[in-house]
Amino acid sequence: MTVISISGIRGIIGQDLTAEDYVRIGRAFGEFIGGKRCAVGRDTRSTGKMASDAVISGLLGAGCTVFDLGVTSTPAVFREVRKQEIDGGLIVSASHNPPEWNGAKFVLKGGRGIFEDELNQLLKIAETPKEGLKVGRVFLVEPRYPSDIVEYVGRGSCSGLKIALDLGGGAGSLVAPRVFRELGCRVMTVNGSPGVFTRDMDPTRDPLKALSDLVKSSGVDFAVAYDCDADRVVFMDSDGLKLPADYTLLLHLKHLADIGAMEDVVASIDTSSAVEQLVEEAGHRVVTSKVGEANVVRRMLEEKIKIGGEGSSGGLILSEFNLCRDGLLASALAAKAVHQSGGLKSIIEGLPKYYSLREKIPCIRENALRVVKILSEEEPGEKETIDGVKLRKPGRAWVLVRPSGTEDIVRISVEARSEAEAVGLMKQYREKIVKILQEG
Repeated sequence: MTVISISGIRGIIGQDLTAEDYVRIGRAFGEFIGGKRCAVGRDTRSTGKMASDAVISGLLGAGCTVFDLGVTSTPAVFREVRKQEIDGGLIVSASHNPPEWNGAKFVLKGGRGIFEDELNQLLKIAETPKEGLKVGRVFLVEPRYPSDIVEYVGRGSCSGLKIALDLGGGAGSLVAPRVFRELGCRVMTVNGSPGVFTRDMDPTRDPLKALSDLVKSSGVDFAVAYDCDADRVVFMDSDGLKLPADYTLLLHLKHLADIGAMEDVVASIDTSSAVEQLVEEAGHRVVTSKVGEANVVRRMLEEKIKIGGEGSSGGLILSEFNLCRDGLLASALAAKAVHQSGGLKSIIEGLPKYYSLREKIPCIRENALRVVKILSEEEPGEKETIDGVKLRKPGRAWVLVRPSGTEDIVRISVEARSEAEAVGLMKQYREKIVKILQEG
């Protein structure tokens, strides 16, 4: 099944997506940006070269001038589009989906992702037969993204820090070790062969055993793991314990609070209450958005807020550098904070503690929407309905029920101060949802 959302187009190559589909996607996006300049990058999947060549062919047929960045991370393409004032960008990647998948992500002028209304326009163009053919040009370009990160974070600013990287066989394999060495770190790696995938593409799901074993045997100060296109990242402490995905955003915010530089934040509705508590205690506010990186960015632009994130997917967005989740930037800044604070544990000890659980129940979208409607109407107390329904409970606990945008499921997320309370909330609302579905 081809998945289409603001995160792009994804599917299994040869089953959902073919070379012809990529030509059509490239041609449509080229038309969408007016046949102007477009940057193209790809991750390390074996199908990447074929798909990239096909999408470039489509862009050239729309008259575009193409800057081929080769194998690179998603954030690198966003940065290149923004810094070089390019008219668009297209990334051949399925992000954290399995290796047999691939896809296409879209970047618009200014270096931001595509919004829902714009995606609908693009899809209409793709469905319209094209007549005639233009001839564009293609140039091979090496992005300056790695050097930009080193300059932004500070060359040598992590001097002596011992760091372990789980590169997941992805695009981060080509740039992350170099960046951390230039920051002054002593670097060790696992899964560092590009295109060789020995764990789940999504580091938020995988237990990261190889990284944990390396940490325990080598005495590193800090460890990180990336997905295939290096836009999401999770952290691991010096004991080899994988931290929740929300800590990608939380560690940065805690550092800002410690140095008195906290600002307002945009966070997706499924982000931990720890973010809200930390920001509000520092005298600032959290603005919530729908789940989805582009939705967070849209709210950031509307509210003129510089910091955003998707807690549950290990995402940090800093608008002054990139208008997308940037795993390498987030991990570089976290490493700097760990170095300056004298250790990761000292940062974590000052963070608010919450316990979260996430489950999903199979059902068609129509029934998932019915579940959300009934809970919105019948549940007492404070509610948010910008994406499904979020039910606020005492002590910053909450329950979020929302239809998936990509699967026939309803997602349930809960968070509370204790594991027992979270387990109780999950049991209570799972039973309610099953009852609603059975009554339908």
